[in-house]
Amino acid sequence: METLIRTFSGDASDLSDLSEAMSDECPVSIVPINKQTGRPETLSPELAKVFNAVARYFSLLSDPTRLKILHFACRDQRSVSEIVEATQATQTNVSRHLALLHQAGLMRRQRVGKRVLYWTRDPDFIKTCCHACAHMVHRIESDGTLQEKWLERLEVD
Repeated sequence: METLIRTFSGDASDLSDLSEAMSDECPVSIVPINKQTGRPETLSPELAKVFNAVARYFSLLSDPTRLKILHFACRDQRSVSEIVEATQATQTNVSRHLALLHQAGLMRRQRVGKRVLYWTRDPDFIKTCCHACAHMVHRIESDGTLQEKWLERLEVD
């Protein structure tokens, strides 16, 4: 996988440089060109695996309740009851989403007495969520107030 990422990231010397190498253009646009036809070659099975993994990764953002949970538990450990109160969802619903996020490796959990605490495990995923939210705020907001708050949050992270 690391080799595949390097192949599509251009001049990234190691994975820590990947975000800088990817910032200007999508690395997937560097699809090998058939020298005879001048057309892009078909996608490799490895790249198909990457696209499937990315789709599963982003599917975690497809539910507003999960976004609320991630938003609330991105900086501190939170109990299930705190998350239920903050999201105004049912405990059953919150527990189901927390289990999904934990299973996907995005949330950690720890039992403390009778309480179970959750917090985010992947800071890059949180940044992705924040960027997506900031982008949507920019598209739907007219005065920019909320957008400034999102941008301030991104700068803190």
